[in-house]
Amino acid sequence: MDTHHNLTEDAERYQQRSSGILPHIYIAGTDFTIDWRLKELRETAAPWNAISMRHMDMDREGDHYLFFYDTAQHRVWHFDPYLTALPANVVLMEIPNELKLDPYAAAHEYGVDPAEFVQNFPIPQKLAGTVKPLSESGLPDIVAENLEKLEKGRNQGSELSQGGKRGR
Repeated sequence: MDTHHNLTEDAERYQQRSSGILPHIYIAGTDFTIDWRLKELRETAAPWNAISMRHMDMDREGDHYLFFYDTAQHRVWHFDPYLTALPANVVLMEIPNELKLDPYAAAHEYGVDPAEFVQNFPIPQKLAGTVKPLSESGLPDIVAENLEKLEKGRNQGSELSQGGKRGR
């Protein structure tokens, strides 16, 4: 690969970012604008639809944010502990941490010179989240446990009602 060409592209991306142009990420095919200062992702075509990153979980290594994403509504899906079926249109999303999402804004937040920081953490040209199947989350186990509890409750309820009839 041509190093000079890469340096030129890196310089162009740095110039754009330092002039206030925010980076973008594709989440399950939808373009979102990354605003690290506000810790949110805004759907580019519908900026009022924002995903807050303030309470997102991270993977064990701290390299990625993980969240359930409703592909139909383009927003975070909030976990229901009483779930008895896997939700339709919901996937597990994995997106990079701030060092890759917006290294320029991360440098400002950390009090580091952005020009030096982006030498170690270059501003990416294109970003896309990784869609992970729900089978890689704990949701299938939770659904199975909830269904088992419901079934036990039904069986206990029918035994109780049958026992009550015999006592009359």
